Amino acid sequence: MQPPDPLQTASDFDDRDSRHAALPNIVTSKVLRLARRFRVLLLATLTLGLGGLIYHGVGGFEFLNFDDPIYLSGNPWLAHGLTWASTRWAFTANLSGPSAFAEYWSPITLLSRLLDAQLFGLDAGRFHLSSAAIHILNSLLLASALYQLTGEWRRSALVSLLFLIHPQNMEPVCWLSARKDLLSATFFFCTLLAYAHYARRPGAVRYLLLLLAFSCALMSKPMGVSIPFVLLLLDWWPLQRWRGAKHNTMGLLKLAAEKVALLLLAAGAAYLAVVSQRNAHAIQPPDWLPIAVRIQNAIVSYATYTRRVFVPDDLCIYYPHPGAAGLPLGKVLLAAVSLFAITAVALLRVRKSPYQLAGWIWFVATLGPVIGLVQIGNQSMADRYAYPSAIGLSIAVVWTFADWLAKRRLLAFSFAMGSVTGLVLCSLVQVQTWRNSITVFTRAVHVTDRNGLAWLNLGTGYLAKERWTQARACYFKALEIMPTVPAIWLDLGTVESALGRDSAALEDYAMGIRLAPDYAKCSLGIARILQKRGDQSAATAWLEHTIDLDPSLAEPYYTLGAMSASKGEWEQTEAIWTRYLARYPSDDAARRNLQHAREKRAAPGR
Repeated sequence: MQPPDPLQTASDFDDRDSRHAALPNIVTSKVLRLARRFRVLLLATLTLGLGGLIYHGVGGFEFLNFDDPIYLSGNPWLAHGLTWASTRWAFTANLSGPSAFAEYWSPITLLSRLLDAQLFGLDAGRFHLSSAAIHILNSLLLASALYQLTGEWRRSALVSLLFLIHPQNMEPVCWLSARKDLLSATFFFCTLLAYAHYARRPGAVRYLLLLLAFSCALMSKPMGVSIPFVLLLLDWWPLQRWRGAKHNTMGLLKLAAEKVALLLLAAGAAYLAVVSQRNAHAIQPPDWLPIAVRIQNAIVSYATYTRRVFVPDDLCIYYPHPGAAGLPLGKVLLAAVSLFAITAVALLRVRKSPYQLAGWIWFVATLGPVIGLVQIGNQSMADRYAYPSAIGLSIAVVWTFADWLAKRRLLAFSFAMGSVTGLVLCSLVQVQTWRNSITVFTRAVHVTDRNGLAWLNLGTGYLAKERWTQARACYFKALEIMPTVPAIWLDLGTVESALGRDSAALEDYAMGIRLAPDYAKCSLGIARILQKRGDQSAATAWLEHTIDLDPSLAEPYYTLGAMSASKGEWEQTEAIWTRYLARYPSDDAARRNLQHAREKRAAPGR
């Protein structure tokens, strides 16, 4: 037998040594992968656990009487769920023409509502559970996006948990009409994820994914128009793409050029939003509020949003605008000084702590489109507007404390647990105020002053529960603040009629008509009382007048049809149902009534 070749033997030993040397690297790699999986699982468990703890009861919550009857419970498109016709409506509403059942062009939001209706019917509780699930998903997306952008896992996880449990973020979860804010944030975070991957290795496919995510954010709610500026901010911190481009003019131009397509999409979305809101008369005319008052309100709103991130003690669904009288000068000055001080500190610490300025600019920029310089509606501010915006403040705070407590891990852990525990306790209390219209607007009248709309909607909540005395008291409170709002007189008339005070009800309806001569529902209220009194001729005249004012109301047709049928006037009955079905061809009950009238008219012996 030949002895082994010494060179070959040496080679075998070398290979064996190299394999032995590689073992620690393999083990380390596996340990790191396991650690990554563990922390992902831990965060997912915490997110699901805390989200479930806070929102587990929302399955018993109701539709609210503020916007929900228009966009959800009373939306005829949702009655049939997701169909080709309703899908076409979702993509064309407020694009080809104004729609009463959509806020603006927001097809993603409308498709979401249609999908829920398809799956659950018009079950408010399941709609709420769907919104809670989206909020939990948003928290996980935010954690992933921040980690991809910053490389800081613990800090990103804490920011996402604060986002999940903060009481200020409850409005878009518990108010179903605010689903648009949830979905806009979903695709905002998807945009951040896409941008993190694109910035790491630019390419056409990754850029197209970025454009797709951003387009979906805009198609959920136009508030996403500020996202391109956020991406430019992220180029500075944490991505530090500016550092590599600041001595290179072409590099800076490239960073700017990347945002051109995004800015064009944002401009288009902003235009569609303005047009559709103007068609719906939601944008107040320039002369409604002096520009000085709008600026005052914007300053105070910025300061209030900031304060509520730390002390969320006076949250509610609606904050009335102070109106042309403006705000107290001392309050405006205090807010302005506070904002100036925060900005100054962030600028002074920009070299050492750039995340403070970055977080502050994120907050200011994302709130800019809805801060009230262009006044939409009558509110001074809204908690849902802070849903993506307050993340900037959370980033600044979490990164600051993490740096200060870097060598004091026990103190840092205590700070994190204390913040989470405190916010969870606040949220467990706050979520119960969203149970129904009565709880929501009871909260609003307690934490705001002279909130006429809250008193009106609180009265309507009692009205729906047939609690007439409480409703009546609320309407009188609302009239003390807003005596010229026809809807209050309409509802007060309904309550007076239910209490047997028909003469008072007629006076209330008449006042509503004096304030708004084309207010069809007041006309219908008068017709009901006249019919109740047996004055059929006058009731018929008012019902016909109601149809002339608003042909979309179904009740006048049904009442007129029943009145004509009771008198055996079958030709007139047929004409009424034919007129109604021309507008609502899918109403089976009306179709049966029409068929019955035709059979009676054609019966022998007439």
